[in-house]
Amino acid sequence: MKRKQRRFISYCLITGILLVSSLFTGACSSARTTLTGIVPLTTPTTTATQTTTAATLVSIAITQTSPIQIMLGATEQFTAVGTYSDGTTADCTYSVIWYSSDTTIATISFSGLATAVTLGNVDIWAALFGISSPHVVLDVVPSPTPALTSIAVSRSVVANLTAGQTEQFIASGSYSDGSTEDITSQVTWTSNDTTIATISSTGLATGIKPGQAVITATLSGVTSIGTALTVVSP
Repeated sequence: MKRKQRRFISYCLITGILLVSSLFTGACSSARTTLTGIVPLTTPTTTATQTTTAATLVSIAITQTSPIQIMLGATEQFTAVGTYSDGTTADCTYSVIWYSSDTTIATISFSGLATAVTLGNVDIWAALFGISSPHVVLDVVPSPTPALTSIAVSRSVVANLTAGQTEQFIASGSYSDGSTEDITSQVTWTSNDTTIATISSTGLATGIKPGQAVITATLSGVTSIGTALTVVSP
């Protein structure tokens, strides 16, 4: 009887062990099933994009032909043109940095406007992104002397001149730049009749005898309109 009990107990123990083992095995299988049921993340498909390469600056040219000659105090506008890697060109006057080799002779602004300061010559060039243009020589020369265009003669007293008395004549020159100047001491004075009136190199007329003389002033090939001088008896 005791032997049967031991067998029964042994059978129950074995059955219990197998049942527990079966439960654990099922639990792990469920876990694997659950994990394998997870949908993995997918990598999105990338589409090819078209890229455009920007054209780059390859050279700079100044449009003015070297050398350039300007007068003292005058200005000269410089223009820069850039050539790019795609073969195109563009005005880059306001993009470049402008240089003068001697700013005491000529300065140049950020916009390419050069101003003559003193006599001499300088190199002008432009640069951008490490690229420089060829140098252009700028010569600063003296301003030409304005040309005398006319002479006007006036008198200190517009009246008849008594014989033996004097009267001062004045010459005023007009020039091609629009200026005027007293040139009384520079002109050559002439009286068409020195027996009636004479005139000195400084424009001082003297009455000799009654009558009328014509006074003119001449300089650099320009002669004034004659001015009548009447001499009367004292």
